[in-house]
Amino acid sequence: MSIHRYPPRSLSTDYYRASGGIAVTLLPLLVIRPDWPVALIFLLVAALCGYFFYRTMERHRLVIGLDDEGIFARGFNAVEIRWTDMSRFHLNYYTLRRDRTGGWMELVVRAGDKTIKIDSRLEDFVTVVRRAHSAARQNRLPMTPITQANLMALRIF
Repeated sequence: MSIHRYPPRSLSTDYYRASGGIAVTLLPLLVIRPDWPVALIFLLVAALCGYFFYRTMERHRLVIGLDDEGIFARGFNAVEIRWTDMSRFHLNYYTLRRDRTGGWMELVVRAGDKTIKIDSRLEDFVTVVRRAHSAARQNRLPMTPITQANLMALRIF
């Protein structure tokens, strides 16, 4: 069995961004007391930053485990997927730049209504992708051209 977590260092910038966003949007509400339309906009942005903070905490607590039987995720919620039950394997790449650098990958593994999503900041992400890909091949799951290209980028295919 192998256990994988998100290193706290990789999440620290997300914590800073979320906290800064909450502070920058709530502080004017307390100090300036703007009219309700402006206050509503600030509250909506603060709520969005709060959600981002929650998602970062969720990632911080998340533990991914692999064994011969399947994959599990433990955090705020617990999900277990047996390799033999896996019905979807998808690997996406996301970037915010036109030159397609500085992005991240996201692995999606699904069985019925159970889904596990992890991004490439997870420690030893490639090991998780390799094991899930092996199970997907054994289950003869179809793979999109995007997934195949991303597997080749990781030198798995």
